[in-house]
Amino acid sequence: MNRSRPAAGFLEEINQILCPEGRELSTHEMLRRECACPIYVTPMHVDFLTLACLRDDLDALLGARVQQVVLPDNHSVGLELYAGQRFYLFLSAHPKHARALLTKDKLRRGVDRETPLLLLLRKWVRGARLVDIRQPPWERVLIFHFDGESGPCRLVAEIMERYGNIVLVGPDGCVLDALKRVGPQLNRYRVTLPAHPYQPPPVPPHRRPPLEIDWAGVLAGADPDQPLHHLLTRRLLGVSPTLAREIAARGTHDPQCLVGAASPDSLNAAVADLFEVLDDGTWKPHVALDEDDRVVAFTPYLPHQFGRVEPAPDISTAMARYFRENLAADTYAAARGQVLALIEAATHRMERALAQLQEQLVDQDEMKAWRQNGELLLAYQGQVPPGARQVTLTDHTGGQRAISLDPTLTPVENAQAYFDRYGRARRGAKRIPARMKTLTNDRAYLEQLSTDLSLAETRPDIDAVRDALTAAGWAPKQRKHRGPSAGPLHFRIGEFTIHVGRNARQNEEVTFKRAKPDDLWLHVRGQPGAHVILKSGKQTVPEELIQRAAELAAYHSTARRGGSQTAVDVTSRRFVRRIRGGHPGMVTYRNERTVWVEDPSVVPSIHQRTSPNDE
Repeated sequence: MNRSRPAAGFLEEINQILCPEGRELSTHEMLRRECACPIYVTPMHVDFLTLACLRDDLDALLGARVQQVVLPDNHSVGLELYAGQRFYLFLSAHPKHARALLTKDKLRRGVDRETPLLLLLRKWVRGARLVDIRQPPWERVLIFHFDGESGPCRLVAEIMERYGNIVLVGPDGCVLDALKRVGPQLNRYRVTLPAHPYQPPPVPPHRRPPLEIDWAGVLAGADPDQPLHHLLTRRLLGVSPTLAREIAARGTHDPQCLVGAASPDSLNAAVADLFEVLDDGTWKPHVALDEDDRVVAFTPYLPHQFGRVEPAPDISTAMARYFRENLAADTYAAARGQVLALIEAATHRMERALAQLQEQLVDQDEMKAWRQNGELLLAYQGQVPPGARQVTLTDHTGGQRAISLDPTLTPVENAQAYFDRYGRARRGAKRIPARMKTLTNDRAYLEQLSTDLSLAETRPDIDAVRDALTAAGWAPKQRKHRGPSAGPLHFRIGEFTIHVGRNARQNEEVTFKRAKPDDLWLHVRGQPGAHVILKSGKQTVPEELIQRAAELAAYHSTARRGGSQTAVDVTSRRFVRRIRGGHPGMVTYRNERTVWVEDPSVVPSIHQRTSPNDE
């Protein structure tokens, strides 16, 4: 399928979506404008070059001692470093605003509870010295090496939006803990859990380092009518949309130019010019401004794509200025924070209950040994001395078995104690797995509700998440309700209709009330997000339309931010089943095939229907 379109047509389409009253918007107004159907564009600036510039600045802090470790919020880690004066290193794995920067402003603790990661950071990193900082080639990853009393360790900052993470790695190369624990149910190829070997982020397929690209081959195989910067973000490693537009601006003098307007020689020269800084270290941090003097971007070089730019003393200052101006206050921050606290409290209870059940599970061989100990004590009770703490008896194989005893009990009472322990363990072996499965489903549902909350655009949408918590018994009932949420999104393309659920309740509705067995069902693989129904009316659905529905599924999920390929599973609705005993919107499915969405942050080129009830 060819999803590309001329740049002028793309901007016209975005303008129509964001400004229905017909007034023409500037590009920067488009980036800031919000509309009822949550479609908007978010520029991403943190790329390989940005972190390479930061890494060079941080070299001045090698040998610094870590004075304090804090968690400013649930997505970040802050380190107080002393090297003649105090500096504060801020590392964020926020799914929308991942970043790393150095500041002289004291970082405040935002997470009150002492998480396992915080306790381990205090043990391994606090008091240690920063001995090295490395950046893997073409990766948005910084690896901080520390050496302290507990031994050497690494703090890996993966600055990758929704895939971002901060991982503490021990001297044996195994994960000590991570800001985001990722189990095999979410990513069976790269598990990020304590005691598992740390695996670096995989290299996206079909991407190459910018300095190793065959530009003639890339341009020859691409649609000439698609924006050049879209092609660059899909084919180049470590390149953000901002850097891609800069390459286009330097190679063609137009950051929004089409592929057909570029030449291999001009792109090769533009890339060589931009990345020469890696060899000579002549960084030139700048911020870009719009007509209202608002910072709209930051770069470690002098950008050619913006009309107004200002130099910055260093890349950290440039980033701090951008994020300070662009992380606008959330109108519903208080309400969102209250619901998030309920989700986190429920999640903590689930994890604690799962840990307790895991401790109660007994190995089958150990259970069998308890039963055999009781049988041997009954058979050879006459050979057990009174008050003994241990006795060695011959078991049924002819071997010698040492059996621990309670000296205050008779041999028969000790045997009965072993039988009682065996009985409890056997009953637990039947009960505990089912209970653990229920708790695992509960935790997965809480992850979905957390995603629903992060994507909620209105107060009723936030209240819908609170209602779901109440229905599950994890939150008290609200005294006041502000009305229903807007409901699922509906789109019409020709004779076909697409329904998009934006939270767990809506997912349940579109999948099991609005869809028929022959309709197509789509969902991002392995991540919480929207259920998308493509109503086929028993007609053959064009692949282009399936691709558009996949874009909607990726956009309305945790894959909403970022520039990496996203897998979306597609199957018939008849192959989707509720999880037995699960919560609303929790399903299993089979007979799926996979559709790939190149960039889930791109605005889906679909117009919202005006009549949600029109079937």
